[in-house]
This record gives sequence, structure tokens and C-alpha cells, in this order.
Amino acid sequence: MRISTKLGLGLTLTSAVILGSYGYSQLQREEHDLRTATEQSTRLLGTALQVAMENAFRDGQAGDVNEILESLERRDPTVDLFVFDARGAVVVRSPGSTQTLHLVEDASQRVLKTHHSLTHFTGPDKLTHLLIVLPLRDDGGGAIGALGVVKPLDGLRQDLERTTRTTVLSVLTLIAGISVVGWLLLMLYLQRPLERVVRGMRAVRGGDFTATVVAGGDDEVGEVVHAFNAMVTELRVARQRLSEEADSRLALEAGLRRVDKLAAVGQLSAGLAHEIGSPLLILNGRAQALAARAELPDDVRRNARILVEQSDRIERIVRQLLDLARRKPSRLEPLDALASVRAVVELLEFDARKRDVRLTFDFEPALPRVMADGDGLQQVTLNLLTNALRATPRGGEVRVALKPSTFQPAPGLRERQGVCLSVEDTGVGMDAEALERVFEPFFSTWGTHGGTGLGLPVVKAIVAEHGGAMTVTSQQGQGSHFVVHIPSATEEGTGAV
Repeated sequence: MRISTKLGLGLTLTSAVILGSYGYSQLQREEHDLRTATEQSTRLLGTALQVAMENAFRDGQAGDVNEILESLERRDPTVDLFVFDARGAVVVRSPGSTQTLHLVEDASQRVLKTHHSLTHFTGPDKLTHLLIVLPLRDDGGGAIGALGVVKPLDGLRQDLERTTRTTVLSVLTLIAGISVVGWLLLMLYLQRPLERVVRGMRAVRGGDFTATVVAGGDDEVGEVVHAFNAMVTELRVARQRLSEEADSRLALEAGLRRVDKLAAVGQLSAGLAHEIGSPLLILNGRAQALAARAELPDDVRRNARILVEQSDRIERIVRQLLDLARRKPSRLEPLDALASVRAVVELLEFDARKRDVRLTFDFEPALPRVMADGDGLQQVTLNLLTNALRATPRGGEVRVALKPSTFQPAPGLRERQGVCLSVEDTGVGMDAEALERVFEPFFSTWGTHGGTGLGLPVVKAIVAEHGGAMTVTSQQGQGSHFVVHIPSATEEGTGAV
């Protein structure tokens, strides 16, 4: 149900209750006033007749009583009068009053016993007849009879019915008018502006971040429209920023892959230099010796010189590979670890949302400055976060934390103060065998997914160059937890371990 419909129904019901209550109270007041006026006029008539009847009975003028009744019959034939003696028997009554006699018989007996007047409304809703019974007294105050006045309330009932019809019609007219005006105002100032906002939301949800809504006024709905337009503008800017960050992330990942390749080349070159270096030197020396012997045939000496040239070429190639892959030393300087780590976390937030993984970053505000290489610290954070996001399924969580720490760089060394970088995920985890080989070059649990097995060894090497320490705990199916300690800038002797 639309909000305008709900508000319209609420307005209609509220106006119906208020106006209905007011109309009902007006009808009750009108009925009370009419009853009071009718009772007062009838009692006035009864009092006048009481005085006249008492005088007629004291003077013994029974004919005067009949004249009074006849005069009243001519003036108001609807009113019935009854005169009772001291025993309650009817002495005189109006013509045609037989049908109302039973209404005042019991009342006259009560008046003769109590010597007090009685007023009573009878019939359904007490709107049929008005009874007024007055005692008749002699000069000594003794009861000599009773006077009963019965007035039909047809006129009162008709007046009430007309008033009721008029009031109901007025109330219904007011309710209809208020409802129509209220519905028109709600449609004009609420429903239509909200429909424009909904259309704008649908356009934004469809990818159109240029959609705006025209504000219809400066009221609350207009404020909502302005807030919506501002939100769309911020979303457009945020989307552009995310796109730029995604491009930067791709470029950074490409650079990281290049670094991994260089590290692989370095590992391969180191292995080649170690494994074939000594045999190559022996082969080169023997070939030079053969080439220097003049007594050997020319073809043998020529082949020996060829072996010398080719072995020298192999040595140069290995040396070039080592020069190409050798990492430059880290430049350690005091820096804010929070800024470096936060930059990487913000960079990977988009990738986390894309993977439907919750990425949280907790840090303490007062962190000591660390002695580190900014690029190296960011590479450590990037490698650990990338591995954690890749290992965490959809709906999982990766928690990053920075806090002050105390650690031991290696067994037998003194403890140092520094900053702890913690990366914990709820991913697939590792078994005991993989955990033992996690820092081994070219070992990867993601080999089928493009893993080179060089990311964590590079991280381990960078942490070692900084004089830090690194630990990992993991359980298969429950996730992994990597902890990196970087010495603070106030530590003495900070350097490679």
C-alpha cells in the first residue's frame, strides 16, 4: 500500500473520529436542551394548573375545574390532564385521555404518599411522553389530591431527528471535503516527489550515476531529494575513484608479478651459478690448457679454443642473470607504518567486495614509527593480503590489524620493540606438511591457479632485511594467521637478521 494511501486513510479516519465525536456531543447537548426546555414549559403549565385547581377545590367550584380543562383542550389538545382525589381515584380528566391514564396512575399514588412532585420521561429512548405529577394541598397543607400532566414528545422527537440528519450530513460533508483536499495535497507534495525519487533510484541501480531528481520545494521531501542528488554525486565520484584504484591495483599486481618473475630468475640463476659454476670453471681451465699446448694437432687446439669461448659465454650469461635478478638493498628510514599499510588495505577493498569477502582493518591510534623501507613494507602487506583474499571463500572475512609489539628476531637474540602487522583469514588453511614448506621457494598450494611459490619467500626475505620476525599458524579448513614484526625507529642495531 502506498504511503499516500496510508496517510489518506489515516486522515480520513482521524477526521471521521473527531468530527463524529463532535457531532455526537452536539446531538447529546441538543437533546438535553430540548428536554430541559420541554420539561420547564410543561412544569410551568403544571404549576399554574396546580394553583388553579387548589383554589377551585378550596372554593368548592368544581365547574371551574371543568372550564380549565376545556380551555386547555382548546389551546393544546395534545396535553392530557388528570385530577386525582386523596384516595387516588380519577376525579376529572381531559377528553380523549384514556390511552395515557395508565401512565400516571402509579405516579399519582407515589405523589400522594410522598407529597412531592414527580417528573418522568417514558417510552423508547424516553422520547414518548413527559409525565409531571403535582400534589394538591388544602389551606392547612394537607393532601387533597394530585394533578397529572401528560405531554407527548412527538415534536421533540421530530426536532431531534431533523437535528440528527443535519448534523450527520454536515459531518459527512466535512469528512469528504477534508479527505479530498488531504488526498490531493498528499499526491501533490508527497506521492509525486517520492515517485520521482524512486525513478531516480532505479536509474542509479541500473548504472546511470548521472540521474538526478528535480526538487519540488524546500520542505522535508525537498531535503530528501537534495540528499539523494548529493548521494548520487558522491557515488559517481566514488565509482570513478574505485575505477582508478582498480587500475592502480592492476598495475601494482602486474609489477608484483614482474618482481616474482625476477625473484624466480634470481633463484634459478643462483642455482645455476652454484650447480654449474665449479664444473664450468674446470671445463674452462682444461680447455685453455689444451689450447695452449703447441704439440697438439691444430684441429684439437681449435676445438679447445671453441670450448673456452663457449664456456666464457655461459659464465657471462649466468652473471647477467644474477645482475638482472639481484634485488637492490632496502632503504631503511623512520616512517609511519599505518599510512603504508592503510594504503594497501584501501587499494584491495574493491577486490574484497568483488570477492564478497569482508575486509576489516583495526589499529591502535598511538603507533611508534618503524625503521623500514616503505616499498618493502607495502609489498609485504600486499603479498599477505592478496594470498588471504585468494584463500578466503565468498562470505568469509579477512582481518588486518596493527598494534605495538615486543618480539625476538631470532632465537638467542634480545627482544625488540616494534609494530605487529597481523593478517588473519577464514579461508581454506593449510595442512601440517604445507605449513612446513610455506616459505620454501617455488612451493605453492595454488600452483594450478598460477601461483609461483615466490611471494612468501620474498616477504620472508624483506622482513629479514628489516631485522623483523614473521610467524604463521594455520589449520586446514579454518584459515591462516600471518604475523609480521617490524622494529621501531628507536631500536638500536636495526638491520638484517
